[in-house]
Amino acid sequence: MEKLKVHILRKAYRHTYIGRRHMSIDDFRQGLPKHERDMKIIERVVKELINEGYLLLMKPGRVSINPRVLDKIREIV
Repeated sequence: MEKLKVHILRKAYRHTYIGRRHMSIDDFRQGLPKHERDMKIIERVVKELINEGYLLLMKPGRVSINPRVLDKIREIV
């Protein structure tokens, strides 16, 4: 789970999806091994990151990094 959280945060940070700019949750599947591409698990991890305050839900199915915790995300990534 922690590896998947780091993958999601790293991907969003690397492509600068911060604040108003957002990306689809489906795009987090790319770059993962085929046995880890289960959307139920990815959606559950994204929901945990939203509850922890790292990600913001912009539209249904679209998220971005919370700019208020950008320093913490830089440490994680």
